[in-house]
Amino acid sequence: MCNLWLFLYFCNMKIFHIVSNKEWGGGEQYVYDLSQRQLADGIEVAIFCKPVEAIVRRYEAAGMRVLPLALGGALDVRSAFQMSKVISQAGACTIHAHNFKDAFTACYARCLSGQEQVRVVMCRHLTRKGKNGLLYRWLYRHLDRLVFDSELSRSAFLSTHPAMDEAKISIVHTSIVVPERVSVVDLRAEYKIPEHCVVGMFHGRLDPEKGLDVLLDAATMMKDKPFRLVLVGRGSEDYTAHLKQVVVEKGISDKVVFAGFVHPVLPYVAAADFGILASTVQEGCPLSPQEYMSQGRPVVVTDNGGQREYVVHGQNGLLVPPGDARTLAEAMARMVEDGALRQRLGLQAKADFDDHLNYAHFYKLIKAVYEE
Repeated sequence: MCNLWLFLYFCNMKIFHIVSNKEWGGGEQYVYDLSQRQLADGIEVAIFCKPVEAIVRRYEAAGMRVLPLALGGALDVRSAFQMSKVISQAGACTIHAHNFKDAFTACYARCLSGQEQVRVVMCRHLTRKGKNGLLYRWLYRHLDRLVFDSELSRSAFLSTHPAMDEAKISIVHTSIVVPERVSVVDLRAEYKIPEHCVVGMFHGRLDPEKGLDVLLDAATMMKDKPFRLVLVGRGSEDYTAHLKQVVVEKGISDKVVFAGFVHPVLPYVAAADFGILASTVQEGCPLSPQEYMSQGRPVVVTDNGGQREYVVHGQNGLLVPPGDARTLAEAMARMVEDGALRQRLGLQAKADFDDHLNYAHFYKLIKAVYEE
């Protein structure tokens, strides 16, 4: 660690991200994409993370400087002390935490370093009520900026009246990085889907909270439609087996395709006719609808999460209530039966993504948070 500190002494670091999960997930990808953009922008970046080989290796392979720490949460003073030694050599910089437990570490480290020019920014990627205990009140005072991924997440946090100065709060919808060229797969050939069938696709984690049981109920109501439902992603063995059993029991084996995990996913997204997100839980800013929109594909999504902040019913997609299989089936049937509707919604979806949902727009807003 000492050698690393000496190395950093000669590197004028400006932004330190903290990620502390033990497995690669959405937060790690968020930091990966943002760091890549910052590096391309001439900003010096380093990442504090747990010493998990797969995560460290992935960041280092992309040319990022990685600083392994235990990152044990609000009571891990040792990690804060080690971090303080690093940032004391960096001078003016921003520490960007991505959850509250890491924000504690960042604020402790700044206090221990004695560096007043260090700023602490935190992005909240979950829709949760704010806590208001003594320790959290201390944290809220020491955060320079708290960024939420949606108005929904902000409102949920403020619903418990936490002692956070609302002037320090920003909203920046998360976005996705889209390559300049997406090579569309031949979905119909790969899964033997007839040309006359319209393809609706879900992609993401196969999990009950994604509303997949409701989605299969809706697909059952569409047995007589020229339609195929493609499920892209993976989940637990038990839940995946459950879904496959439901498909058999409902007699829709000829309607549903289990594609498993695919990477990259955009070539599959671009090959679908429309996307589906039937989540029964409130997600702050789900990214799968944006992926369809980026490829000019309309979406059918539930209206209980942050997706309702950028999916406008009847303009770039269709919104349905969560847990309502019949209404979901009716919306999907509209997409299947009305090609002109799909085209109109898809064109507007692409226009909206390019205008205010793309990564360049997201990065402009995040950069403004750093520069305040």
